[in-house]
Amino acid sequence: MIITAQDDGFTLSEPDNFSSFHVDAGGRTNVELTELATAHVSVIPIVDADHLWVSADFLRQEGDTDERAEQLDRLVEFAREKGWYDEDSQAIRAHVENLGE
Repeated sequence: MIITAQDDGFTLSEPDNFSSFHVDAGGRTNVELTELATAHVSVIPIVDADHLWVSADFLRQEGDTDERAEQLDRLVEFAREKGWYDEDSQAIRAHVENLGE
């Protein structure tokens, strides 16, 4: 799954690709991406330098089939085991790619 930064928020690309989980900044700088994430806190609730935290509910927006729901549950469990899941916000830490300078 790729979370793509757009001028008006974020979109979910490749919703069934669980092997490529990251945020595509679309060439935005870290400051621009942080501002965009802050304006859309229901989608990306927590921001740090190299990662955004993506709401599990946002990832479920595609309408889960049983198989996709199971894969999402496995993703959440894997993230939890690695310390990449925030229980309070129910969000998964995602690496940011394609940052501008």
